[in-house]
Order: sequence, then C-alpha cells, then structure tokens
Amino acid sequence: MDFNCIEALLNLPEFRVTAQVLGPKQLDLHLERRATCIVCPRCQTVCSRIKESRPRCIRDLPMLERPVRLWLHLRRFECRGCHHRPWEKSESFGERVQWTERLYQQVRAEFLGGCPGRELARRYGLSERTVFRWTFERSRGGRPRKLGRAIGIDAYARRKGHHYNTSIVDLDKGRPIATFKGRRADDVIAWFKSRPQEELARVEVVVLDMSKTSFGAIQEVFGDQVQVIDRFHVVQQAVDALDAVLSAVKKQLDTDEAKELKKLRKRWLKSSEQLNVDEIIARYDWQRRFPALRETLAWVQDLRKWFDRKYDKPAREALLTLIERANQSAQEPLQRIAGTLTRWFAPIVRYIRNRYTNGMTEGFNNKIKLIQRMAYGLRNEHNRRKRILAWCGAP
Repeated sequence: MDFNCIEALLNLPEFRVTAQVLGPKQLDLHLERRATCIVCPRCQTVCSRIKESRPRCIRDLPMLERPVRLWLHLRRFECRGCHHRPWEKSESFGERVQWTERLYQQVRAEFLGGCPGRELARRYGLSERTVFRWTFERSRGGRPRKLGRAIGIDAYARRKGHHYNTSIVDLDKGRPIATFKGRRADDVIAWFKSRPQEELARVEVVVLDMSKTSFGAIQEVFGDQVQVIDRFHVVQQAVDALDAVLSAVKKQLDTDEAKELKKLRKRWLKSSEQLNVDEIIARYDWQRRFPALRETLAWVQDLRKWFDRKYDKPAREALLTLIERANQSAQEPLQRIAGTLTRWFAPIVRYIRNRYTNGMTEGFNNKIKLIQRMAYGLRNEHNRRKRILAWCGAP
C-alpha cells in the first residue's frame, strides 16, 4: 500500500510513515515525527543533531484485515550549547501509552455490545485479559464512585418476582454510582452506612418513588429534608384513578360504545391545542354524559399543571386545594389518591424547589434489563456490577 494512503488512513499528521512490514498475522508500520529538530528545554536552543533513537510499539485499529502495530521511532538529540541530550516527545500519544484511544473505544463498544472477548482478541491482536481489563477495569466499572449532591434510588429485578437489586444514580453527572443486592431498608441503610461521612454530608436531594421501604431507609440515614417524590409516579397514581373511573363508565355502555370510549383513552390527558375539532367534540360529549368522568379528568389535568409551578408557598396552597377537592368528591378513586397525596405531601412539594426526577434512574434500569437479557441472566453478582457500571457510566 502507498505510504500516502496509509498516512491518510492513520490520520496522524504529526508522523510520517517510513516503512511497512506486512506479515501473515499483523501489519507493522514504522513512523517518525516530521519535525527534524526540537528546542532544548534547558537553553532554548534548536537541536538538530541526532544521537540515538528508540522504538515504541502502539496498537491501533486493523488494516487489510490484520491487527496493526505502530512503531514510533523517537529520537534523542544533542544540544550544541549546553550538551544536554533531550528526547523528542509525541503530542499524539502519552509517554506510556500502548494503544490508541480509538482502538480502546472500539474494543469496549463491541464487547459491551455482545461480541465475544475471544473474537475481539483475535481480530485486534490482543489477549482476552486485555479486552476484559479495558472494558471493566480501566473504565472504572468495578471501582466505587462518590455520592453527588442529587441522587436517585430505585430497585430492579435480577430475577423477576424473586430477587431484587438496588441501584443508586448520580442525577447531576448522569451515571450510576453503585448497584447492590437487596431492596429492603436494612440493605439500603447498610450500604449508605458503609460510605464515608463526608460523602453522606454532600447529599442534599434523594429522588425516589412511593416506596415505604426506600423512604424509611433514606429517613434513617439523611433525615426528613432530602426526599423528593418523582413526579412521574404521582401522575401515574392520578392516571390510575382516571382509568378506574373509565372502567366504571364502560360497564354502563354496550360493546360498541365501550370500544369507542377505549379509542379515546390516549387523548383524555391532552390539551385542547393537541386535539382536532372532532376529538374535542367527542371528549365534550362523553364528559357531558358522565359527570364523574368530567370531574376526574379536570382534577387530573389540574394536578399535571401543578408541577409547572415555580414558587414553593403558592404550590403548597394549590396542592392542599387539590387534596380538598379530591376528599370532597363522591368518586372513590379520587378519595384514595387524596389519601396518598396527604401521606406524601412534604416530599411532593419539595419537587417545586428541587426539580429532579427519577427518569434517568428508570432509564438505567431499562438498560440493566437489556444487559441481563444479552448475558442470559448474569448470575455472578461481581460481573453484573462491573458490566452495568461500565455500560451505563462514562469511562
């Protein structure tokens, strides 16, 4: 292959190709810096006299379906002024680098994507241990991470209905902190107690769902002023109440009307600007026929708008008004959700001041389920934790 073509593929403008050796199992490329002189670090004199050179081997992405080894021939110059003998340094590679960053990223992405380590080792001329180390150890997959100001906590099933794990996520940095066995309060408390006190003092917001177990554990460790209930779970409770009213209405209809009402299910919570004229008229007719549906739908829409408020005190008063409306309603689903909002009143109101949600935590949980399906269960908990943190976290 022509040297100019190789240099274009390498995309290393600092070096020029001096030789290539095409072997049966790999391709060796010999490189040399284009600059023919350096500046002496002692007397700032330009040095052009070469005393010796030494090669450095760096792994790179394959070419011609063969692993590539880059041999960097770094030269040692002699200064005529102070007789100092400095070595030239590379701007593209560090002093102790043994592989290119693009090779590392490619191997890591393919291994996390499910490609076997043995196949990657053969393709890129590495050992299986190196592939595993790049993916999990160098990316800090198994090393502990520090708690941040805002964290999210949630449980996921490592075997649905039988065994559960707990995941802790840094909501500011967007990466998981840890995952450990169990979801009971004792398990969560034990994990937090194992962290240094200066890390615990840094936590100001803990976002969680309406789990009494997690709430009790966070209260035991951090007190009563850090819990924030995720807005999605609050709205989900309200939508469940609306579904209960819809089910009661369907029982009063014949089969055709029940199907027609079911088709409008996804349009009940949309604003008028998001609907066409026919859908607005249909929704108005259903609300006119069934006052219970009209009352519940208006209450749920007001609750969704409540989360857009910006100030703490008016939001607190507005939520109390919503709870009072639900308590005075004749609809049993609204009365139930009024009790739920009353029990979780303070953590829900804290959302107005600390606008964090557990959406990132739920997203990581979905990734974890994907990882477990790809690995057919991941029964080894140590490998599970490394793979999860390496897949979901930044290197």
